[in-house]
Amino acid sequence: MKYLNALRNQWIAARGWMFCTLLLAGLLIYVMQSYVQLSANMPTRLVPYDLHLMEGPVEVGASAGYTDEDYLTEIAVADTQLHSTWTPNNVESQYARFQNRMTPALYAKVGNDLQGRLPDLENSERSQALFVEHTEALDDTVRVTGRLRAWIGSEQVEDRPIAYRVRYAFSDGVPYVAGFSVEEE
Repeated sequence: MKYLNALRNQWIAARGWMFCTLLLAGLLIYVMQSYVQLSANMPTRLVPYDLHLMEGPVEVGASAGYTDEDYLTEIAVADTQLHSTWTPNNVESQYARFQNRMTPALYAKVGNDLQGRLPDLENSERSQALFVEHTEALDDTVRVTGRLRAWIGSEQVEDRPIAYRVRYAFSDGVPYVAGFSVEEE
């Protein structure tokens, strides 16, 4: 009888530990879900790497309907690089990051076209890079000019001047690409 009581006590202790484990697992799942929901709803502020070199104050906030021209210029340069600088290995991630920066209206207009170009670009040997030479900002539009150079393998096949016009719309103080056009020079 003593042996059966010992087994019964061990079984009760094991059930207690199983209950505690399930309770902690449920709590962990709840906390993880809360953190994921919190991070999805948290506003993101894009800060250029050389913000400390800019002269004068830069206003960035949830209530800002505009932003400093230098700040917007830095963002525009980064966005044009996402569209124009890629290799077959990273073109999918570059375009995906560029599409994440678009407003829903612009994404609905050109998102499928960008996705349709991906298989051809990934299977080609073409790489390209944008070398920015000049930028100018006017209100919510930035014009980025430079040279677009392309290579197939190690042979340069293209070197031409190009200009991009990037228009931004603000949502909760965050600038999103609302218009993107290419101007041949």
